Amino acid sequence: MALALNKFRLLTKNLVSGSNTIYQENIDVATIILSCQITNITSSIQSCDVAIQKSGSLSQITLLRNAVIPVDESLNPLAGKIVLERNDAFVIKTSVSGSLDVILSVLENAIN
Repeated sequence: MALALNKFRLLTKNLVSGSNTIYQENIDVATIILSCQITNITSSIQSCDVAIQKSGSLSQITLLRNAVIPVDESLNPLAGKIVLERNDAFVIKTSVSGSLDVILSVLENAIN
């Protein structure tokens, strides 16, 4: 079965304490992260780290560390688009479960 050439996806997640893999694709696609919105849904200031985990690497590439998100506010942690290759992961880490909601918009492009 052939994959669609381009597929837009909207992913949502409420984060738990620790490291959260928001997106990781293991089929043969290249992915462009179009946008990301992290929203504080609590009554206290929250923080998070945003990183990319390259396939086959044990270390993460940090995009944003200790980003502060005020009460009832959102953060867009990306200055531009990011390309992920097969098995790369987009990861967000927080210390308080249920405090942050994430919306991620991606474009998957099948590799021929």
